[in-house]
Amino acid sequence: MFHPVKILKPDGTLSKIINSNQLSKMYWDTFKNEEGRVSLVNTGRSRVPRWVKERLDREYPSPSESNPSLR
Repeated sequence: MFHPVKILKPDGTLSKIINSNQLSKMYWDTFKNEEGRVSLVNTGRSRVPRWVKERLDREYPSPSESNPSLR
């Protein structure tokens, strides 16, 4: 349930009144549009920037790189 809203001009005079039916319709139209945009499908993992991967590779080398006997 929505209460009527009064919209005023900058000088303080009444510009228009939006009744509760109009407000309800505006709300539910917006709600339906936003619900339609929601995707439940996962788009996959986001890509790690190259500089982050290179930094992590330097700080934490893979076991085969740090121990030649594992190759």
